[in-house]
Amino acid sequence: MSLWEIYLVFYTFFAFSYIWYRYIFLLIPEKKYIGNYKGLITVIIPFYNEKLSLLRKTIESVHNCKGNKQIIVIDDGSVSKDGYNYLLKLKKEIPFELIRYEKNIGKRHAQILGFEKAKGDIIITVDSDTILKKYALVNLIKPFSNKKIGATTGQLEILNRDDNLLTKMQNARYWNAFNFERKSQSKIGALNCCSGPISAYRKSVIDEIKGEYSEQYFLGNKCTYGDDRHLTTLILKRGYSVKFVPNAKGYTDAPTTLGKLIKQQIRWKKSWLRENYLVSKFMFKRSKALSFEIFITTFITFFSIFARVGLVVALILNPLYILWVVPMILFMGSIHSLYILFHKPRYFIYSVLYAFVHAFIIYWLVFIALFTLKETSWGTR
Repeated sequence: MSLWEIYLVFYTFFAFSYIWYRYIFLLIPEKKYIGNYKGLITVIIPFYNEKLSLLRKTIESVHNCKGNKQIIVIDDGSVSKDGYNYLLKLKKEIPFELIRYEKNIGKRHAQILGFEKAKGDIIITVDSDTILKKYALVNLIKPFSNKKIGATTGQLEILNRDDNLLTKMQNARYWNAFNFERKSQSKIGALNCCSGPISAYRKSVIDEIKGEYSEQYFLGNKCTYGDDRHLTTLILKRGYSVKFVPNAKGYTDAPTTLGKLIKQQIRWKKSWLRENYLVSKFMFKRSKALSFEIFITTFITFFSIFARVGLVVALILNPLYILWVVPMILFMGSIHSLYILFHKPRYFIYSVLYAFVHAFIIYWLVFIALFTLKETSWGTR
């Protein structure tokens, strides 16, 4: 066998092993938490230039959620004061605290202000384009009856999933990412990213880390993205566990064009690269499962580059090679989507189609992210 053939054998082995590694841990019975946390919670909703109709729906959904809660809405220096003035009137209908910065200072600093004004023992972060289901908050905080839990994250689906084919594929990807991947990570104590639109944190831990969170620097630059991942990193670093709560559900908007999706994914991959590096500095002391998770996801990403480059070269030299490539992607996409097939069969076809988007576009963005790590622009504003 040639070196190339040996490499392909190893790559195929690792790719299949990685997928089945996820499925195996889904078989672990879900841990039942003793007790049911019912204390005061603080929900923080920062916004910047948000559509007023969507912002109102977000605040209304949080208000209508079950649970004893304090709601803090922060205008992070939106260009127009129309949103702030609109919310002043909305306060007469819905009780919430409203704060405005005259200058845009960034989501982290807006959250920090909310952290400082929080009265609840549990702090929940919600994005300004997120709609929560009625029992999302009470379900999200239940695991905090266990003192070892430092953070929890819920399940997101796409609010505008029926806009076009791209949003339908993203909705399937979101479902698989939460219910297949994060559920698997959660069961072995290796969940390393709480989703910004619907996550909860123990306030006593937030009080410890908020200074470090607000003043994060990387490669000499102040960090302006990846807030959710870095909060999770700091929680894990202090020895607390992070749990996925599948029945804490919310909906969020997704990019409707390929250009916007690419910008979003580059930003997400930058934070993935940065936070994986930061977690790697303490993961061996923290947990074998967490160490393996960080290692295997990073290894698979970069180990596969030669197979993917070889695929591109083969297609250029012989376009008919596509007759082998398409069935291969269909097969791998189907294997990765088996869980969604049995639980949300109507999403299955879109999950498989997303495999093509990932293979030909999304995967390659990690290298753009790698070479632009020092850039701190938000990317979508």
